[in-house]
Amino acid sequence: MVFLAGAASFAAERLDGIAAVVGDSVVLLSELDAYIVARQSTAGEKPDTAGFKRLRKQYLGDLIDGKVLIVHAARDSTIVVKETEVDQAVSGHIAQILQQNSMTMDVLEHELRDKYGMGVTKFRAQLRGQVQEQLIKQKVSQLYVGQVAATKNDVLAFYRDYKDSLPTIGESVLLSKLSVTLAPPDSLRQAAYARITGIKRRLDKGENFGAVAKQFSEDPSAADSGDLGLIAKGTLSELKFEETAFSLGVGQTSDVFESRLGFHIVTVVAKKDQMVHVRQIFVRVSPPEAAVARTMARLDSVKAAAHSSDDFSSAVRLLSTDRESKAHGGRMGWVPLFSLPEALRAVLDSLPAGGISAPLRDGNEITLYRLDDRKKNRQLTMEDDYELLADKTREIMAQKKLIDLVRKWRREIYVDIRL
Repeated sequence: MVFLAGAASFAAERLDGIAAVVGDSVVLLSELDAYIVARQSTAGEKPDTAGFKRLRKQYLGDLIDGKVLIVHAARDSTIVVKETEVDQAVSGHIAQILQQNSMTMDVLEHELRDKYGMGVTKFRAQLRGQVQEQLIKQKVSQLYVGQVAATKNDVLAFYRDYKDSLPTIGESVLLSKLSVTLAPPDSLRQAAYARITGIKRRLDKGENFGAVAKQFSEDPSAADSGDLGLIAKGTLSELKFEETAFSLGVGQTSDVFESRLGFHIVTVVAKKDQMVHVRQIFVRVSPPEAAVARTMARLDSVKAAAHSSDDFSSAVRLLSTDRESKAHGGRMGWVPLFSLPEALRAVLDSLPAGGISAPLRDGNEITLYRLDDRKKNRQLTMEDDYELLADKTREIMAQKKLIDLVRKWRREIYVDIRL
């Protein structure tokens, strides 16, 4: 990401012009040159400014295809990227840069000014445009390609074909966990149910769903009238929520239903292929703080008494309510550090190998993490990274499907190459 900002700054210094027109959009020469610099540097090559004329023709097709996606997305009213999504993605990218390079925001500011002549504010603005286009492309892919299934043979073939060119995974941690999910008492559950059934009666009388969500929902989406945006089939961990959302027709509102976190009402705004656009009203069901405190104290005792991995595994088998990790003595396997929540990353930063975190609460779940090992850089393997490799396999398969669609759309959109 730091490099891309530099590429954009480098290209902006060149005489600008139009390389191609795609529908109502244009590919600027500066944009194309920035892309060339990025591709060369990613491949470990020194940017060859003398060869730009030849390279422009070589790489222009990539940018035209990207613009074709953007133009097509503009014609589809169901593809919407919110400002909050872009803001969150940009902040996430910058946080990842800081984490992966072990730098503070002040150091990043210094690096950007020293090497590329821009501060973090300008970098964020440039990054924002790139992220917005990327999110649009992702939503086009989700909507028109959907979830791609990959068999074990597909993953094995991908690993065989790309093994030597796969990037290292970066800093990774080998983790074990002991998780306890607290079940709220019936009295709290009944009170939450009474609250949401009262809300449902208001909806049944004709009150506006968005206005009611903004007033009563206990989910962060309440600020946006309960809008959760487009959801791809197969992407939610709450299966009951997904099943309910996809079972409804456009304009239909669900009855009250329950998940592990509380009670929900959802309404469907739009549907297309394997995507559904929904709003929700949510009432949380939380355990009493006294039960939380008791569980925290018990896990603190486990932390103090577990002097070895065997001790920790024994406690997992005795106390953990997470079936998947419990079946493996709490072992989670190798996890890329950047993929973990920020709060957990901060805790792991100060843990030595063999150390155990303080109890961490996430909703109704309280967890101890044991840091079994840490590696600064790690090669992907079938044994340790099957799920990640399966994700990469699905990405490649989805990209191939999307390429076929772009070729079709390109014939339907005005393209004028001016090089």
